[in-house]
Amino acid sequence: MVSKAMLSSLLQKQLSHTPAAQPFHAFVDDEWRPFQPGAVVTTSTTLSPPPSPLHSLHLVTWNIDFMAPYPQARMSAALSHLAGLVSSVPTTSAVVVFLQEMAEWEGLASSSAREGSGDVALLQGAGWVQERFYMSDVDGGAWGGAGYGTVTLIDRRLSVARVGRLPFVSEFRRDALFIDVHLSSGSAGGGNVLRLCNVHLDSMSGAMRPVQWRGLAQLLRCQAGLEPPWGGVAASILAGDCNANRPRDRTEPQDNGFRDAYLELGGIEGDEAGATWGFQSASGARWGRQRLDKMVFCGDLEIAKLDKVGVDVRVEDAETVRLLEDEVTREVSSDPDGTPY
Repeated sequence: MVSKAMLSSLLQKQLSHTPAAQPFHAFVDDEWRPFQPGAVVTTSTTLSPPPSPLHSLHLVTWNIDFMAPYPQARMSAALSHLAGLVSSVPTTSAVVVFLQEMAEWEGLASSSAREGSGDVALLQGAGWVQERFYMSDVDGGAWGGAGYGTVTLIDRRLSVARVGRLPFVSEFRRDALFIDVHLSSGSAGGGNVLRLCNVHLDSMSGAMRPVQWRGLAQLLRCQAGLEPPWGGVAASILAGDCNANRPRDRTEPQDNGFRDAYLELGGIEGDEAGATWGFQSASGARWGRQRLDKMVFCGDLEIAKLDKVGVDVRVEDAETVRLLEDEVTREVSSDPDGTPY
C-alpha cells in the first residue's frame, strides 16, 4: 500500500520528467543506420511514392509477451501475421506498429526453451520491415536494463519530427515511447504534429499506473502548456498494454482527458467482446478474458474501426506446438494464484 503523501511525491517526480530524445533507424545500403528526426533518408533503392496522398493511419499494437517460452518460434509467427496485415492496408493509409515486451533473449534465458538472439534481431531481418518501415530501436540499449521493452515501426512515407522516451516512476523500469510525425501543411493545431505513444504500463496491482497516466496526459493532451519541443500537439494517440486489471483502470483515460476508442465506437466496458488478453494464456482461463490493452486519443481524430489481431495465431512447427502446450499445463499446475500481467 502506497500512502497518499508518497503518491503525491511520486506524481510530482513523474510530472518533472520529459522524454529523452533518441534517433530512429532506417535500412540503408544493406544495414540499419541511425538518423536524427527531421533528416531526409535516401537510399540507392528508393521506394515508389504512393499513388495518392496519405489520408488515414492504420495503427497496430501487440504485446509479444517476453515471459512465454520458445520466443523465436512465437516471434516468427507474429511477424508472418503482421506482414499479412501490413500488405492488406490500402496504399492511401500510413501504417505504424507498436510492439511491447520485445526481448533480448540472452538476458532473460532461464531454460532450453529460449534460443537465438532476440525479438529485435528478427524484426531487423524481416524484408518487409526493411522495405517499408523505420525502426525506433535496433537493440535494447534504451530499455533501462529491463531486458525487454517497446519498439515502434514507422511507415517510411511519414516525416518523423521527434522520437523520445518518457521514463516512468515504475516498479518495473517501464517507459513510454513517443513518435511525433508531421501532418499535412494545412493542418491546424499545436506544432502541426501528431504524437504517437507506445506504452507498457506497470503490471499487477499497478500502484504507479495512475501516476503514469498523469505523466502521459501532460505530454499528450492537445494543449500549449509545455515548452517546445514537447509542447502542444495537434492530436495524439496512445496505445499499448495498459494492464487495465483493476476497477480504477476503467476510467483512467477519461479522467486524464482522453477518449477511449473502444467506447467511442460503441463498445461496452467490461464486455468480453472488447477483451485483448487471455485467449491463449493459462492465466486467462483463471481470470477470464480482459481488455488490458487500450487505444485512446486526444484531438480532432476520427476512429473508423477497431479490430483484434493475433488472437488465433499459432506457431507452425508441430513439435514446438506440443512443447508449448506442455508449458501451459505446467503453468496451470504450478501457479494457481497467479495474476494477469
